[in-house]
Amino acid sequence: MCFIFTFLYALAKVKRSVYFLIMKKRQDIIQAAERLFYNNGFHATSTDRICEEAGVSTRTLYRHFPSREQLTAAVMEARQQRFFADLYAPDHPQAVEKLFAVLGEWMAGYGAGGCFFLKAWGEYAQENIQLCALALGFRYALRDYIATSVRHSALADAVWMLFEGAITAALIRGPQAAYDAGKAAAILMASEEAKR
Repeated sequence: MCFIFTFLYALAKVKRSVYFLIMKKRQDIIQAAERLFYNNGFHATSTDRICEEAGVSTRTLYRHFPSREQLTAAVMEARQQRFFADLYAPDHPQAVEKLFAVLGEWMAGYGAGGCFFLKAWGEYAQENIQLCALALGFRYALRDYIATSVRHSALADAVWMLFEGAITAALIRGPQAAYDAGKAAAILMASEEAKR
């Protein structure tokens, strides 16, 4: 009886190890694809290049992502989840301040070459409605986050435009554009608060 429990325990441990190995390979593929898509473009990045960067075979890539569209969708979903996970809850008093700090940190860490989601939208706008919806979904989620954080519609729009403008300005100024936009947002919000 003891042998059976030992065997089942060992089997469960092996299954868990295999599961984590499979999930790690999936993450490696997503991370490699994200980096390559951002730097080289979605269509310009070959499947072979993704496999090489991720250290997996083409067969492994297609086992996880049977189509290029599924991989692209998974990359966008993972990127959006990571970005929002770095933020405070929208009702936190420093939510907007943190938003611009996170934007600056992301630009410093991942590049200041424009918005990943706008790049996706630009490449898939005429081809794939699902990927376009995912790309714009980030924009809608971000706008909702800011609207919930600020609660004054005109001010929320101004903060949102500062965020969007910082992404474009970073093409010339780098991550500093995000920090400067954050300071401008703080000034606008303090001015609005003083009026109350």
